[in-house]
Amino acid sequence: MNKKKIARTLTGFFAAVFFVIVLSFLLWFFQPKKELDVFLLNKTVPTRERNEHKSFHWVLNQNRFVKPNGESYKLKEDYYGFFPTNPEKQQFDFRSVSIRDIDQISDNSDFAYYADTYGVYYNDWVKDAQVNMESEQKVYGGLNQNDYLLLRDLMDKGKTIVTEFVLLNKTTSPLVRRKTEDLLQFSWEGWIGRYFSSLNIKQNPGFPAWIVDLYEQQNGEEWNFNKSGIVLIHRYGTVIVLDASTHLNTDVPIIRTQNGFAKRYQLPSIIEYPYWFDIVETINSEDVAARFDLPTNARGDSLLADYNLSSTFPAIINHNNNYNFYYFAGDFCQNPIYTEASYFSGVQFIDFLFYSDQKDDRARFFWKYYLPLMSGILEDTYNKINQ
Repeated sequence: MNKKKIARTLTGFFAAVFFVIVLSFLLWFFQPKKELDVFLLNKTVPTRERNEHKSFHWVLNQNRFVKPNGESYKLKEDYYGFFPTNPEKQQFDFRSVSIRDIDQISDNSDFAYYADTYGVYYNDWVKDAQVNMESEQKVYGGLNQNDYLLLRDLMDKGKTIVTEFVLLNKTTSPLVRRKTEDLLQFSWEGWIGRYFSSLNIKQNPGFPAWIVDLYEQQNGEEWNFNKSGIVLIHRYGTVIVLDASTHLNTDVPIIRTQNGFAKRYQLPSIIEYPYWFDIVETINSEDVAARFDLPTNARGDSLLADYNLSSTFPAIINHNNNYNFYYFAGDFCQNPIYTEASYFSGVQFIDFLFYSDQKDDRARFFWKYYLPLMSGILEDTYNKINQ
């Protein structure tokens, strides 16, 4: 093939690619907008990127859900919670739910998402701050009384509610936690956990130093793990390490989804989940739509039993009466994604371009699980209010 033919072939190829990209954008742009009044709460926003709710905004934008005035939802503006106006100078603002706003928000909202209530801490917020678990101070965060009252009103008024990981974490006062647990019919067992592809702190410099500090204080010995594994941390500081070479058959936690729920939202029945989760229990086992399964062997089961823990526990809780409620017991909404991809119709058919085969690549979870799940819940809500 001569140079002219090669040039023509390449020109044709790039022209075709450009045509497909433009067509995909136009198909997205001209699909009908769907008005949905969404209340979003995110108190954990230490950077301008809004990573803690970016995945949800991606889903809203991709599916053309817009505000009642027809405008698109804005990632950096349309939420309640913490606003980092100038992180370099530790300047911030916040937008909290006031007691006088509760009725209006619960009346107007079709869909409410408590994406992250943990909050922002001094050690996370102030650049070069010395990490000190004993004197760590909260800048802003935690589920408060007004957040609880809003939840109650939303349920009473039959709205769709999605809540997520650390809703009832240590940043929430015991009284508010107890009332919220009674309201939502599940309880936090005091444990959070996460899979790490490497527990070797020299090979994995991003490994949380506070976990190492807690472990060494607890055991009086140096942290000396080299493989992958799962780490569990109790709110009072106890650390359990499930090392892949000792306690696990395979290393990554698995989410097993009930058949009916999986079919309803077109979810895989089994998927690996490599990020933060918490251990909760629900009053009614029939409300459990999906479960976490830690792949422990006999030694791992024995270690968990020493702390009255099981290797399986709820991953998604779903119950409804006149309302529809979901709790995701993992940090489902925080994923490494490209916002720009949400502006193209059919992008999910080439999702394999956006994630790798790495076990700790959370992008795969977004495309295969979070995207169809959240899209389906939003679509159910939209259909309900427009039937």
